[in-house]
Amino acid sequence: MQIIPSILVPTSEILKSQLQDLGKSVSRVQIDIADGIFVKQTTVSDPETVQKYCQTEVELHLMVSKPLKELLNWQKVEQVQKILIHIESVDNLHEILPTLHAYGWEIELVINPETNIKNLDEYIDEIKGVMFMGVNPGKQGQKLLTKVLTNIKKFKTKYPKMFVELDGGVNEKNLEKIMEANVDAICPGSAIFGNENSPAKNVKAMEKIINSLTKK
Repeated sequence: MQIIPSILVPTSEILKSQLQDLGKSVSRVQIDIADGIFVKQTTVSDPETVQKYCQTEVELHLMVSKPLKELLNWQKVEQVQKILIHIESVDNLHEILPTLHAYGWEIELVINPETNIKNLDEYIDEIKGVMFMGVNPGKQGQKLLTKVLTNIKKFKTKYPKMFVELDGGVNEKNLEKIMEANVDAICPGSAIFGNENSPAKNVKAMEKIINSLTKK
């Protein structure tokens, strides 16, 4: 199970600091972008800082009401490999997906806890994966909603080869339950950046637990 740290910050200074603290301790990082409309929280959107200081691949988690407009700012950022767009954020997903593919990015849909997973069915052939929100989006440090793991198990039973990420509520204590749901990647935020240890050290600690659980 892959660890993709989630960065959700209000300023370019904190963004720079967290990217530098992570360094090359992971192969990919998730940058959360919130516009204050789709979710209440607002984050910084700073392609220049990411391009200059990020040493890994990047996936963009768009919590915005106008994803195409936001993505115009990120076309030249070489680190960006994947775009994660909420199924709830636009009414015309089928219309904008070809445009997103034309940019050369992998496309993954994001689904909130209250959204019926059957809504994903019509898009399966157009995407590379699905990210399940383990909490209501927009704020780090929330508790994982256990019903989301049930939804992931149902989805994986139907689409066993589809790449699945889990974002929100991830910590060292619930890794075993998450792995039992056949999650392919986790996107911890506060578990990586929210204590006195360095982010790189927290990543290593989480990797150690995952490795020990894998051997069971």
